[in-house]
Amino acid sequence: MPQKLLARRVIFFGLFVLLAFLAVATRFWYLEVVHASQYQALAKQDYLRKLPIPAPRGNMVTADGVTVATSKPSWTVYYLNRGGPMPTAEAERLAQYLGVPVSSVISVVQHGLDTLPAYEPIAITSGLTPAQMTAIEENISELPNIRIQPVAVRSYPFGSVMGNIIGFVSQINSAQYQKLRNQGYTMTSIVGSSGLEAEYDQYLHGHSGGQYAEVNRQGQLVQLYGQTVPTPGDTLHLTINWRLEQTAQDALQYVMQAMQKTTNPTAHSPTADRGAVIVLDPNNGNVLAMVSLPSYNPNDLVPSDLKRRYQYYTQLLQDPLHPMLIRPIQGLYSPGSIFKPLMAVAALASHVVTPTTEIFDPGYYPKLPSMHNWYAPGFGWINLEQAIGLSDDTFFYTLGYEMGISVMDKWIQAFQLGEKTGIDLPGEVPGRVPTPALFQQETGEPWTWGDNLNTVIGQGISQYTLIGLARAEAAIANGGTLYWPHLVSEITSPEGKVVKVFHPVVQGHIDVPPDIIKTVQQGMVMSAQDPNIARGVSGTGYGALAGFPLPVASKTGTAQLAGNPNNAFFVTYGPMPHPSILILVYIRGGEWGADSGFVARAIYDQYFKVDDPTAKAVFDGVFGPNYDWPFSYHQGSQTGAP
Repeated sequence: MPQKLLARRVIFFGLFVLLAFLAVATRFWYLEVVHASQYQALAKQDYLRKLPIPAPRGNMVTADGVTVATSKPSWTVYYLNRGGPMPTAEAERLAQYLGVPVSSVISVVQHGLDTLPAYEPIAITSGLTPAQMTAIEENISELPNIRIQPVAVRSYPFGSVMGNIIGFVSQINSAQYQKLRNQGYTMTSIVGSSGLEAEYDQYLHGHSGGQYAEVNRQGQLVQLYGQTVPTPGDTLHLTINWRLEQTAQDALQYVMQAMQKTTNPTAHSPTADRGAVIVLDPNNGNVLAMVSLPSYNPNDLVPSDLKRRYQYYTQLLQDPLHPMLIRPIQGLYSPGSIFKPLMAVAALASHVVTPTTEIFDPGYYPKLPSMHNWYAPGFGWINLEQAIGLSDDTFFYTLGYEMGISVMDKWIQAFQLGEKTGIDLPGEVPGRVPTPALFQQETGEPWTWGDNLNTVIGQGISQYTLIGLARAEAAIANGGTLYWPHLVSEITSPEGKVVKVFHPVVQGHIDVPPDIIKTVQQGMVMSAQDPNIARGVSGTGYGALAGFPLPVASKTGTAQLAGNPNNAFFVTYGPMPHPSILILVYIRGGEWGADSGFVARAIYDQYFKVDDPTAKAVFDGVFGPNYDWPFSYHQGSQTGAP
């Protein structure tokens, strides 16, 4: 072989070896230096498992310092997932110690295998009893894939009181995880599903911690390592006054039961089985109490007990009374005569009448005699203030006829009844403004002037939310300002640092001269306080508020629904002339709006701290002598309700 050819081959071979060495070195550097931490982590996945420690959700605390939602310690059983189903023998032993069917254990584990990331520990159940914990710990050698871990479980100390307003929590689902995983959520996170729990979940959920466990190739525990401590969620400080909240729920339930059971035929309402209450500070929009009945107990929907949760959730969904509905924000209602004060503002501002204008009421509307007044004899000549106090239909039929639907719709929109209020609860729906186009669409008939008469008294196709009506009535109470209604005043961190403050938000103004508002207010004062407005007839609110020692205003409403029982409404505010509280009561199937006013009286007793000795006699006068009045304020008690 020529010398030059041999030399070239030696050089080529040397270069080949050098390049191969450089390639290996480069790959080694790439694996061991550039991506060292990544591959170390991947290697550790073979023997390190993270036992999640969910963060305690933040508390909810009322304005008077009562904790209504919190977290309590609970022991949870985890399956240390090693990539396959739990061995049958182990599942059978665990089911025996838990006292549940083995199928339940297998089902929960399989669900976790189907939904959680690979090798993620699977929570089987929480809330272990001492007996269950002892049985598992004493036989842990038979349960190589099982570990017990303390976690914080959601707790609601007062059960169903305010239950559907507070809401409930659930295990995060796949869609939620994909949306929230960059915000500190994991596949084991608990999230709010309704009510305040859902609305403020980003503040309440906190950040999970965990403890690391070393396991061998068979998935058995070798040793435990240190843990990362979870960060609790923030605290919601509610505008709710707990004493008023309890009283509102107790009083609503009490009055509905009295309506169902009374033998007085004029007050007997066997269908009075659901209702709602809203209590506002009309000067800033703070919600002081909110009730929706029937309610539910969110403790029975905590994800720690899957069997109980499923059974209870199914029961709630099948309940014909719809306890999961938040009636103040999700129901639409024809408001009846509590709509009249708003239309009185519209008529005065549109110069259809003046405060001194008198209209003759013969007991029906002369242009359409089939439209009767609720008081058949009629009240004769009366002015606007008297018409409000007496809830005179004939007077308002005249206003509706003179204004027409265009003017009425203008003022309905001014009170923002067709819009959502933006209250800090999920699921609010907008109101339904009664336009001729909507009427044509729904009935196939053209709008006529007779439909104006129904609209002005809150009937026909008019439908609004209770929170929208409360905001509108509050604008009359405070002189014309529409405030954003809200239930949270402040959010603080676990260390007590202020995270967010909610200030009053003005959403609009009713742009009318102050005298117009004062005229309407005076009519509502007469409704609540005047025993003889015309022809010996008292104000319609007087029947429930007679003898109450502070000056208040009110308006009653009885909405007649075709083929259904009447709906009863009552709105009131006080003390006059500078009200600090507004109450709206709704009872489905209530015979008369006036009778629902006793719910408001009970709330007034607590708010104003009134020992109310006249209330029982007034209550007995409507429902009979078989009822106590348990709502008078007594010093030192949170509530006078039983």
